[in-house]
Amino acid sequence: MKMKSLLITLSFCCLTFAQQDSEAGDAQSTTPVRATGVRYLHPDDFKNVPARVRSKLNEAHCLIPQVNEKAIPHNVVTGQFARRGQQDWAAYCSVHGKSKVLVVWGGPSQCSGNPFNDGAPERDSTVSGDLDDSVENQPRGSFWTLSAIRHSEVRARLKVMKSSDELLKSATHDALERSAPIGGNTVDCNDGHWRELWYAD
Repeated sequence: MKMKSLLITLSFCCLTFAQQDSEAGDAQSTTPVRATGVRYLHPDDFKNVPARVRSKLNEAHCLIPQVNEKAIPHNVVTGQFARRGQQDWAAYCSVHGKSKVLVVWGGPSQCSGNPFNDGAPERDSTVSGDLDDSVENQPRGSFWTLSAIRHSEVRARLKVMKSSDELLKSATHDALERSAPIGGNTVDCNDGHWRELWYAD
């Protein structure tokens, strides 16, 4: 009888240790892998951003990567990204070590998904590493910079590029641009979908 009780006790202990090991492994696998040298700000660090927008970013567990060369908080921008008259906000959001652009829409007009990379978030460490390796003497901690391109500038650039009349006609509001020393690309929200307007390197 004593032997049976001992075996049951040992079995219970083994199961408990196995469960603890499994939980520890799960915790390690979900640890954010952030980029080396990149600073992060919380949405509430951006006092000029409306409380409603900051609340949405906080709900998404958003941290905002900062480019080392810029002292002023950045990577949160506002513009009329879906249509004229609707004020929207966009932020480069790092969630659990992966970054994407998150848009907080100011009305019913919207585009789905991430404006860049077909909606797929990128690891911060990959972004920073790729940008660092692409530019000579670039310090560790490089990241994309998000900007709002006003409608007048969008049209001016498209005209210089001799874009089609159809594209010029449909470019009716502001655009989003992400840039780095190696180049960048600019997109706008058109008919519910993001489209690339131009790419520069």
